[in-house]
Amino acid sequence: MTSNYDPKPGRWMLPLVVLAMVAFTYLFVRELPSAASANENGESTGSTASTTSTTGSDGETTTTGGEVDATTQAYLDSLTGFQTTLSNLQTELASANAGWDANPKTITFDQAEEAFISVAEGSAALVGEIQAATVPAALIEAHDVVIAAAQQAANAASSALAGLRAPSPDTGAARRAAVNEFDAAVTAFNDAVQAAVTAA
Repeated sequence: MTSNYDPKPGRWMLPLVVLAMVAFTYLFVRELPSAASANENGESTGSTASTTSTTGSDGETTTTGGEVDATTQAYLDSLTGFQTTLSNLQTELASANAGWDANPKTITFDQAEEAFISVAEGSAALVGEIQAATVPAALIEAHDVVIAAAQQAANAASSALAGLRAPSPDTGAARRAAVNEFDAAVTAFNDAVQAAVTAA
């Protein structure tokens, strides 16, 4: 008896391979995370920018979590930049003031004056930048407090420069008091920024 033998047994392999590939692709695609959540009607819903405020040990405020619109997020980002600028000016003033107060002095009068001028001019310029910022309507009142604190810092920096230039005999008391006022203004500025972020 002659057996019924298939002369082309390999012809069944291709359909099996294709079927396996289709099944694998289906399972793989199901496991991929969705780029956007879908509602019950199958429509994709995007998420808005989100922020939550946290204040670090350096006084700067960062924002993550919560939900805000793009304009508000841009404003909050600008506040962080303003904080960084003011913090750098505070460091520059403190360093120059300490160097001039050191015994013996570690910087010359010209070096101290240059640093004090830089801080005074930088603080005044910062006030202008803050005043020119685009502020969401809901945060205008909070922004006014931010401006006031920045102006306080600029005034203190100007007084510190005047104190440094005071004619002899000078104890340096006015300069030191102005530097302390600048530090207090920086703290007030950071508090005002935190209040604005919270209000957002």
